[in-house]
Amino acid sequence: MTAKPWVLELDGEVIEVLPAGKFKVKLKEMNLEMICYKAGRMKQAHISIIAGDTVKIEVSQYDMSQGRITYRYNPARPQADQ
Repeated sequence: MTAKPWVLELDGEVIEVLPAGKFKVKLKEMNLEMICYKAGRMKQAHISIIAGDTVKIEVSQYDMSQGRITYRYNPARPQADQ
């Protein structure tokens, strides 16, 4: 859960890696694609993201066209349903 009540946390899958550190992500709950970028902590830790990765993104409810990737799920570890 995030500290900001106006931010939505959603899960998605990276479809395409775009130039300038951006990614095209398809949301799991909705049939929607959006452009996302890596959050600051992910840039600092040099976490790489490739097409096919499952990620958690934060989206502002005021602008649903873009978001930021805050977590990359480990493919070796099964995800717990939340």
